[in-house]
Amino acid sequence: MQDTKEKLVCMAEKCIQMSGEERPELTWLKAFYEQFKNRCIPSGKLEADRLLFEKMYSRMPQKPSDTLKIRYWRTGRHTPVNREQCLMFGKAMEMNDKDLDFLIKNYYDRNDRIFEEGSENPVYLERKRQMEMLVLEYLKKIHPRQRIQMRVSRASLKNNIRHLYYMEAMKYISVPSHQVRTSLNSHITSINYGTELGRNLRLIGEIPRRTMLRHLLILGMPYISRELMNERLSAFGYCPLSEEHTLTSGERLDWLLLGLLKLYEINCRGMEPELCSRWFQDACRILDQYFERHGKSSLRFMYFKALKE
Repeated sequence: MQDTKEKLVCMAEKCIQMSGEERPELTWLKAFYEQFKNRCIPSGKLEADRLLFEKMYSRMPQKPSDTLKIRYWRTGRHTPVNREQCLMFGKAMEMNDKDLDFLIKNYYDRNDRIFEEGSENPVYLERKRQMEMLVLEYLKKIHPRQRIQMRVSRASLKNNIRHLYYMEAMKYISVPSHQVRTSLNSHITSINYGTELGRNLRLIGEIPRRTMLRHLLILGMPYISRELMNERLSAFGYCPLSEEHTLTSGERLDWLLLGLLKLYEINCRGMEPELCSRWFQDACRILDQYFERHGKSSLRFMYFKALKE
């Protein structure tokens, strides 16, 4: 694993360096803004920002701060605070459906739509069915030894998905061994994650793409690949993995994951499934420890807040 560790550290270093570059999605947005400005307000950006504000809120800006956020959005200093604002911004620039789809899925790094509890939308029902299948496949892969270790019976597997997932997630991050032992002996440690995980697995509300990537990796392990990840990302309404894609904060997480999946394929070809899972978990811990040490929390793609509790 030493040679692999060196490769992973090199990847992590390069990923951090690349994060300082301008987002390709922002370059696209800037070009679109320029086209809008030249078409509607050739006199200048200030007037174009005022027009965008007026189109978004159906009123004239009253003070300089009204249009400041428009400037921040188009220059990449900030992104819109929520999906609604992002779509209003795109529509104000007269984006068509294809452009709005790119704006939400690539620039804003979210899925194409959100759903509420009890929705009967056919798209939602199909996506929910696919997620339920992923969960069932995950539960079938739980080894009897693991069940016994976590004090979970076969009959109660589904009812214990929260704790099973929580304990599985701990294998992918840098965490003290005593915390793992404590969590194994008590289901209370994972209880605070129950509501969020349940909502995510029912596909309710806004689910960040990075969160969905983690779900797909954990639920799909060890049978994962670039092709399968992209197929599932698209099925749930997210943009597929791409070396050019960035988080809204600019980090090249996709580039990192694609490199990791390539190493996984090379190193684990022909290995037993359990050994494949262990390799991937070890690799993720190396990356997680590196990013934690360098203060790059947004690149800790397998970490979530409840794990520190």
